[in-house]
Amino acid sequence: MPPQPPPPRPNSRRRRRQQARAEQAARPIGKPTARRPRQLQPKRPVWQSPTAIVTALAVIATVILVISLNLRSSPSTPTALVVPANLVSGSIPRDGATLGSSSAPVKVDAWEDYQCPYCQVWTIQWEPHIVTDFVATGTVRYQFHDYAFLGSGHNPDESLQAAVAAQCASDQHKFWDYHDWLYANQNPNGENKGWFTRDKLDAIAVKVGLDQAGFDTCLADPAKAAAVQAEQAAGSALGINGTPSIFVNDKAVTLSTYDALATLIRSLAPASPSAPAASPSPAASGASAPP
Repeated sequence: MPPQPPPPRPNSRRRRRQQARAEQAARPIGKPTARRPRQLQPKRPVWQSPTAIVTALAVIATVILVISLNLRSSPSTPTALVVPANLVSGSIPRDGATLGSSSAPVKVDAWEDYQCPYCQVWTIQWEPHIVTDFVATGTVRYQFHDYAFLGSGHNPDESLQAAVAAQCASDQHKFWDYHDWLYANQNPNGENKGWFTRDKLDAIAVKVGLDQAGFDTCLADPAKAAAVQAEQAAGSALGINGTPSIFVNDKAVTLSTYDALATLIRSLAPASPSAPAASPSPAASGASAPP
């Protein structure tokens, strides 16, 4: 039998594709090639997540800020106000920031700043003796003047704020009470540390018995601050550049001991055989003299 010719090749692309698939299907199935299993990357711990790290840092920064603010503000806020030891007696004649009779032969002027520590010494240790020995007897007319300079350039200006508060108390005839409360509650840690805050000034107003609404309205009046600043300018014109500055009959005096000051005042007053003996001087009790 003659050899048979090979079957004819498909004469179309479609037939050729079909035949190729048929031949492929007829081939024996080989062993599949083994593949390495795909490994999953290990998960990163939650605490190493960028989001978790950023969140933790933000929380830590907030805690540090809160602690810092608390440490900064806590020394400036006492738990209670200190009651003045020597409030000016209600029997002493007064007119605003002035004590004593207008006809007194000797005039004593005190230029002070409510933040000044030496002014506190003067007010607590010297001033009560002046009032008892000379103002109450009609010898001295004593006047307080604002020289609020220690807070200049600071925000807030605590010297100015305290002075304005005292002048607002004066509008309600309570200047000397407020004045004494301010000095009794002066910051023991120094000036310009956020001590004479609005809350503290209001708290003193309550202690003194002021009408709170009227007091707060007065504090907001720019004319009060302008008046305090004008008085300071008048003091500077007199040559004042520090506090306390004490003038006796318009002449600046150097403070050494209370006895020396009392002797000066007596030398300027008419002799009075009935004049009482002077009270024990602050120098004799160990008190220091302001510079």
